[in-house]
Amino acid sequence: MTDATPTTGANGAYTTDGRPNSATSLTPFLAIPGAKQAIEFYRDVFGARVVDVTEFGGVVAHADLDFGLGLLQLGEPSPDYHLVAAPAGDDDCYSMGLYVSDVDAVVEKAVAAGATVREAPAPFVSGDRYASIRDPFGVRWSVMTRVEDISDEESSRRVAEWAESFSSAPADAAS
Repeated sequence: MTDATPTTGANGAYTTDGRPNSATSLTPFLAIPGAKQAIEFYRDVFGARVVDVTEFGGVVAHADLDFGLGLLQLGEPSPDYHLVAAPAGDDDCYSMGLYVSDVDAVVEKAVAAGATVREAPAPFVSGDRYASIRDPFGVRWSVMTRVEDISDEESSRRVAEWAESFSSAPADAAS
């Protein structure tokens, strides 16, 4: 008896080269204590559409959220699958980046829902208005709105120039 299960990517009405048309090729999965509440936060604050939620015994094992041009998966930490929560405390071990149409409004909404502002909304050399927050579930978010209609190349050039300004600072006079 042979296994007729395909091993290469399907192509069709709903799939392109093994990737569902509804998915991006890179989709992070976050293990978040309080996953149900995190889903509500991401829906209410960021406008994410809840695509699917799978629960086992009332615990969110897997949820798919659609942010428009990006997907996020999340669930409760699960030692059986070696998925653990981020470390406790104020430090962050990763950051999610999210473009929105009005960074100031999103940050205001996030704070009202329990987030902490790490960096208040401000212009950045990349052509973005940028802020960073930490949501009530310990996830750091870089929230941005592109406020200048510039190319990716121009944005990258500006950021490289900005970064170079830090490395070309005069050496400490005591050395």
